[in-house]
Amino acid sequence: MKRVLVLAYYFPPFGLSGVQRILKFVKYLPEYGWLPTVLTTEPHAYLAFDDSLLSDIEGRPVEVWRTGASGAFAVVKERTTVKLKAERVRKTLNRISQFVFVPDNKIHWKKAVLALLDSKDMSRFDAVLTTAPPFTSHRIGLEIKQRYGLPLIADFRDSWVDNPWHFYWTPLHRYLHERYERSVMLGADALIATNPHTRAAWVRRYGDVVPPGKMHVIEQGYDHEDFVGAAPVVSASAYSANPDVVHFVYTGIFYEERHPVPLYHVLHEIKRRLPDLYRRLKFTFVGYVQDEYRAIAQKLGVDDCFEYTGYVEHAESVAWLRRADVLWMIMGEGGPRYQSVSPGKTFEYIGSRKPIFAMTGECYTKEVVERFSHTFTAAPSDVEGCIRILAHLADLKKRNALPHATPEEVEPYSRSVLTGTLASILNAQQRA
Repeated sequence: MKRVLVLAYYFPPFGLSGVQRILKFVKYLPEYGWLPTVLTTEPHAYLAFDDSLLSDIEGRPVEVWRTGASGAFAVVKERTTVKLKAERVRKTLNRISQFVFVPDNKIHWKKAVLALLDSKDMSRFDAVLTTAPPFTSHRIGLEIKQRYGLPLIADFRDSWVDNPWHFYWTPLHRYLHERYERSVMLGADALIATNPHTRAAWVRRYGDVVPPGKMHVIEQGYDHEDFVGAAPVVSASAYSANPDVVHFVYTGIFYEERHPVPLYHVLHEIKRRLPDLYRRLKFTFVGYVQDEYRAIAQKLGVDDCFEYTGYVEHAESVAWLRRADVLWMIMGEGGPRYQSVSPGKTFEYIGSRKPIFAMTGECYTKEVVERFSHTFTAAPSDVEGCIRILAHLADLKKRNALPHATPEEVEPYSRSVLTGTLASILNAQQRA
């Protein structure tokens, strides 16, 4: 068995979407001949915790090393749940952080990581795998490669310089990000993107100095084991048993352009023009929903369409997916800037095999969901298109004819299958 050091700032018991990809890689790597040691942080103040996720690696040959933390939340060392701020406040604080810290507010984590590694036997490792954001992880990975001679595989859950939600205050800020990204592109032995648009951007920018064969794509995915034996959700089951009601479920949080306001306006229009259809539509939002959005639903008179669970552990979130009639998501109006965005939620929806209604403009997410015949898409600004889809879904539910994907269609996005691709990349780069 070969050994890989996995550098992941976000890892259970931290919750939310940022931990899923690396957790599932770690879970399945031993099946492909690689023993992972995860280097992460001690739990500290954060938006959400999910201890149940650690069950994915219980009884598996996975080590976890923990260091002190870095960043704004780490000011509070104790494990404390921090309330999600109003979006305008969150965005303002995020922009301030981007002004002060380059590449991100985890830059001081490097000292803790290297101090811990100095006390370990690094000769037993055959490679180092870093995942970002935070992009500081990739910069630490370069230092680990230089110190210990380990090949570096850098996994980008989000794009770096092209990230549509990264704000460059000055030309100097952008220059530094471009410089640091370039150093990772040149220094890493393999680069992994979550979608082909990110890889294409790398080729355009670095193809003259970085061999394209070094750039890989491993898409986001779903874990088939998550959909086995999920606990029932009584209220969702009651909706699904009623042929006159279409039960939509959304899981996750809202931020930037990905928020429910366009859906509220669509429902407001349906309530005004098609009251019978309006009474047949019910939505469950599973996860944090800021008060400002709930207030807009109330102002538009559509709040009776919604129920809110608050944050739940991942297993319960999956249970909601399984009990839904249709899964709803929103990606904004899209455009070239958003081609690099690849939410893990999309692929978990796909793994459920349930019908998907995506309010999205032109972007990679639209490309993904339109690979399947059981999905429906319309731009958030296309009110009439959204109304037609909702009416069609209500009719399908009435006729017990809602479409579902087959197991064969979704199998390529299984986390276990995708981890096999990662193992092949590791095999090609392992230390001689």
